[in-house]
Amino acid sequence: MLSDYVSDIFHSHIDAAMRCIDANSDSIAAASEIMVACMLNEGKILCCGDGANALMPHLLAANLLNRYQYERPSLPAINLSADTVVTGGITSDSAYGELYSRQILSLGQAGDVAIIYYQGNVSAAVVKTVQAAHERDMTVIAVSNADGSETNALLTGNDIEISIPHNNRARVSEMQMVVTNCLCELIDMQLFGAND
Repeated sequence: MLSDYVSDIFHSHIDAAMRCIDANSDSIAAASEIMVACMLNEGKILCCGDGANALMPHLLAANLLNRYQYERPSLPAINLSADTVVTGGITSDSAYGELYSRQILSLGQAGDVAIIYYQGNVSAAVVKTVQAAHERDMTVIAVSNADGSETNALLTGNDIEISIPHNNRARVSEMQMVVTNCLCELIDMQLFGAND
């Protein structure tokens, strides 16, 4: 019956969440602290996502620029995936591999944070984005899954890797959303003392 399959999906989600908690609680907390320090030092958060993972930067930037759960001042975030004219221009004039790296090199400054969402086979765009962020002396927070090891090898000791220990694309995307919401909640708590 279909209802049994629905139950299996929810149980798979719960299993993925439990694995994510065990593997990433410290990394998520550390990432939130890096983001808070960045903003307190007048830096900004530049976020992007590869392919379908471009949904997460929309959520992150909206929650920082507008609000998460409580009214509070806007926080500086730029979603590099958002402007279709810019992304279309870059991909038609250059190459998809430079989609975010060109924006990072133009907008990023030392002390800023780049958050990159990806999973599975790593694209040239992700690799070049990490390299561009390092060139600008930015900290990188990579939110990926276990298959992202090629790019994760580029991360330095100052970067944070939040790796979802799952290979099912849907479960990884769900956990990326939980991680994003968790980061927003931790940021609000540290900056404004807001929590439930």
